[in-house]
Amino acid sequence: MLKKALVIIVLMSSFVNFCQAQDYHIINLLPLEEDTVENVNFYVSKIIDNRIYKDNLGIAQKGVFNKKVLSTFYNPFEEELMDYFNAIFPANTSKTPLVLRINQLLISEHTGAFKETGKATVNLDVLTEKDAIYYFLGSFSAYAEKNSVDVTGKHDDRIREILKSCLIQFSELNPDTQMNRPILIENPSAPVILSEPIKKGFYTSFSELYNNQPFQDASIAFKDYSSNQEKLNLEEREHKRALYYAYSDGDYIYLNASNYSGEKHFVKSELIDKYLLFNDTFVNQDKVAGMSLAFGVLGLLMSNEQTNVLLDLYTGQYHSIDGSKIRMLLNDKYPDLYKHVRKNLNNKDVMKSVLIKLLESENKEEVRYILEAS
Repeated sequence: MLKKALVIIVLMSSFVNFCQAQDYHIINLLPLEEDTVENVNFYVSKIIDNRIYKDNLGIAQKGVFNKKVLSTFYNPFEEELMDYFNAIFPANTSKTPLVLRINQLLISEHTGAFKETGKATVNLDVLTEKDAIYYFLGSFSAYAEKNSVDVTGKHDDRIREILKSCLIQFSELNPDTQMNRPILIENPSAPVILSEPIKKGFYTSFSELYNNQPFQDASIAFKDYSSNQEKLNLEEREHKRALYYAYSDGDYIYLNASNYSGEKHFVKSELIDKYLLFNDTFVNQDKVAGMSLAFGVLGLLMSNEQTNVLLDLYTGQYHSIDGSKIRMLLNDKYPDLYKHVRKNLNNKDVMKSVLIKLLESENKEEVRYILEAS
């Protein structure tokens, strides 16, 4: 029974991915129409794709019935961005070469009664490379929104606008206050965060969390959270928000909800096996192969329902724990426990105790497979 269910899950996931692959909305950043060449003292020499989901750029709507489809660039991701940046920031040996690490780049559309709204958001890090060592100079984010009768054809303009905005923000930094710290780009074979004590501080991206490389900033403050130990909120919500992927107080890791839902709080997680378990409002991308995630990050398809979610510290992928996964894990082998969990499906403490039991059993690999299945 379990094997049949697993086969069905794999086949359904493959079918969804196949169908989506047939009907992408294609975006071209070149040729330029109204964009201008900028006179700056740098150029972009390399693009690092650090996005969690690399198969699409988010959601577009096609046709008179506004069919939702995934979007992608005409050329491979790094090539499309390099061609664009080379056009507006021409390379010159007298200028400083920069490496851009793209952590997030998403578009979306929302249809209202009399108009459509097109949105785009980006988060990227500016780095330099010297003697095979990368140095972090700053993290930047930008957002663009436009209302129109039909916004699909202008996603390229919004993407150009936000990409260019981040580099202009960088160009306006005072060199004396600019960060310049070494960071790891290549991840080792296993997450460092699992093999050493969790360091206190802020993590810029999943890569820094993976390598247990936080940064310190005394100017960042949280509100008093004594009344709610599960969530943290910044004193200034927009203050350096682009710098955060996660925060650690030395004991627990708090994940930035903007990574998966567009919310502006940090949620407490529990380390179990190779995962971080947390409970929060979460748009379940597993069911629609990334489409809901693109909506959720931009706040367009929010759910009010709390759910338990795992962040895989090897891959950076999120896996929500729904009723079907719990049924597959518990119903045959632990019927009494299954009844208890089903009544407390979104209770993180109950889920934590169950996962510890399952992931310490001899069937650990099978449990992981079910938890990570789409």
